[in-house]
Amino acid sequence: MLLEINSKKYKETPEGFKKIVGLVGLTAAIIIIFLILDIFFGGSDKTLVSDKTVESDKTIESDKISDSVKNIISSLPKGRLNFFESSVGRQLSPSEFEAVCKNTKIVTQRAIMGANITNYKAQQLYFDNGNKIDKYSVKWDSSSKKCFAEYTIRALEGTSDTIKVSGEAKGFLKTSIDTRVYFIKNF
Repeated sequence: MLLEINSKKYKETPEGFKKIVGLVGLTAAIIIIFLILDIFFGGSDKTLVSDKTVESDKTIESDKISDSVKNIISSLPKGRLNFFESSVGRQLSPSEFEAVCKNTKIVTQRAIMGANITNYKAQQLYFDNGNKIDKYSVKWDSSSKKCFAEYTIRALEGTSDTIKVSGEAKGFLKTSIDTRVYFIKNF
């Protein structure tokens, strides 16, 4: 009897309300299924391991960089950092320039493209191989008190042509994560 009354009421309800109830029920069922799957097959162990790995990597890097260098780099604003005077970006003092150079490991694509303009063979190989760089490095030369960046353009498949481009790093780009070479003077 109760079933008959409820089925009669259900048949009398508007179609729009039935669709909303069905959508809410389907959404609740999907959420419950994913919660159950997360409980049995959840990746909580993986996140703990990866968090520990990230923390250990951070402590290793922290130990390598002295506190004074960290303070210098963290005090610099985000954006372009230049050794030369410019209306765009911030001009670095010689000590800031040295600290940034010693802690920069990445060369931006913009710096690579700019340095390739003066070297036609490097530019051609760079475009032909799909803009791939084999390796790059940034080094501080204490005798000349200059920062040098170099990179090797990967050879095309089937050839052994690799071109090493090097030059003086004159500008950097500071992001919230790291600092990168922004401008290479190689002419």
